[in-house]
Amino acid sequence: MRRAVAVITALLATAGLVVGCGKPPTPDRDNGGKITVVADPALAPILQSLETTFERAHPGTDVVIGYAAGKRATSQLSAVDVLVAPAATVATVPKVTPKSLGRTQLVIAVGPANPLKIAKLADLAAVKVAVCQAAVPCGTASQQALSQASVKLAKPVEVADIKEALDRLTLGDVDAALVYRTDALAAIGQVDSVDFPEAAETAQEFQATTLSGSPNPAGATAFVDLLTGAEGRTQFTDLGFTQS
Repeated sequence: MRRAVAVITALLATAGLVVGCGKPPTPDRDNGGKITVVADPALAPILQSLETTFERAHPGTDVVIGYAAGKRATSQLSAVDVLVAPAATVATVPKVTPKSLGRTQLVIAVGPANPLKIAKLADLAAVKVAVCQAAVPCGTASQQALSQASVKLAKPVEVADIKEALDRLTLGDVDAALVYRTDALAAIGQVDSVDFPEAAETAQEFQATTLSGSPNPAGATAFVDLLTGAEGRTQFTDLGFTQS
């Protein structure tokens, strides 16, 4: 009887060791596994894909992404883990160490098959064009490009961000839109795009950074590592980003 008890005790102890050898809770489970991200709307097509990739690789995590541009983005960083935005926006946030995601530049988005045969910035002078507000990075880049080409828009339609610019175009509210190549490629089939030389001078670098005061610092670091690692860079490159 004593031997049987000893054997059972040993088996239970072994079972306990086996259970103990399972994967320990990962550090990205802080804050219940939630990782909150504020990102520029221009990156939505890429981040939606990488969000799924991350959650599959880190069971129990929940990446929550809110989209905003410029000052609207930096005003929403309380209790946020990661900021993904143009370098000019990231530079206004203290105590960060950003990592580059690459650079993208503007294109002229037009309807399928380019019905108005727009070929250059000068062709936008007399048509209805969606352009980002000057307060956000896509708007700053648009104004710089138009200025370099000495083009004044007769019918500009100011929008809050790239997403709204593309929405206006696909709905037929405007004839063209100045957007990042990334977003035009993501909307292929709904829009076509036209390159123009002035865009190279106004190319935007995008960056990702963890934030001080992050509720889930390990999760934030892991997500930024995905964005800036091989898989993330491949997706950014596929949608028109160039790597420095």
